[in-house]
Amino acid sequence: MSGRSTWLIAKSVVIEAIRRREIYAIVMVSLLLIGAVMTLDFFQLEGLNKFYREVALKVMGVATALTVVVLSARQLPREFEKRTIYPLLAKPVSRLTFLAGKFLGVMLSALFCFALFMVVYVLGTLYMGGSVPWMLFLQHVYLQMIMLMVLAGLGFWLSMTLNFDAAVTIGVLFYATASLVASFTSYLYDYMSAAGQWMLKTMVIVIPQLSLFDLTGKAVHGESWDPLALATLLQLTVYGAVFAFLYFSCAALCFQRRAL
Repeated sequence: MSGRSTWLIAKSVVIEAIRRREIYAIVMVSLLLIGAVMTLDFFQLEGLNKFYREVALKVMGVATALTVVVLSARQLPREFEKRTIYPLLAKPVSRLTFLAGKFLGVMLSALFCFALFMVVYVLGTLYMGGSVPWMLFLQHVYLQMIMLMVLAGLGFWLSMTLNFDAAVTIGVLFYATASLVASFTSYLYDYMSAAGQWMLKTMVIVIPQLSLFDLTGKAVHGESWDPLALATLLQLTVYGAVFAFLYFSCAALCFQRRAL
């Protein structure tokens, strides 16, 4: 797999994402949200400020996740629709290199988008006189990128098996429901039959628990929490990487089998 070819393909994805101004649109929404939060400082309601900062951070994460779902799901269908994939693959560029470049480009676009959000969040927090627990905050950013890697892999896989609209819809539903599986399972487990409990356990194993990558509350209320231990961070990294690799491999297999 050519590293230079992968980078050039990834670069084109990032340039296209920036030119389409979708990233800036969702960042503008966050600016409006942060602006609304700042007005609360007039009333000196510190507890309420923290609550709204937590909501703002959560909204930023959701907006970036949905952006990644859309970006990853449209990469390959658009190439087939515009027929731009054929001259690329006619060159000495393998399908795996092409897909890896697209994946890297989506992740770099996600990093750019999330970084803009985090700059807005940090500046807003400091402006209101709040503090940023930097270690927990950076761990939150890191784990969010691991989660986005899982969503990107899933988006590519869905785009190879479904049309664009269906891929985005299922990707969004997956993101919304995967974060609820853990709480749903813990609530119903004691009321289920043995077969039902087995199904719930299977769901927990098969469906990635995206809520594990969310440190929003800890990043806002850092004075009450210690940073995650290095071993825990490593386990979460491996956990996310396994699912991302699995979804990307499924996408690559479908792409390899597709007749051009």
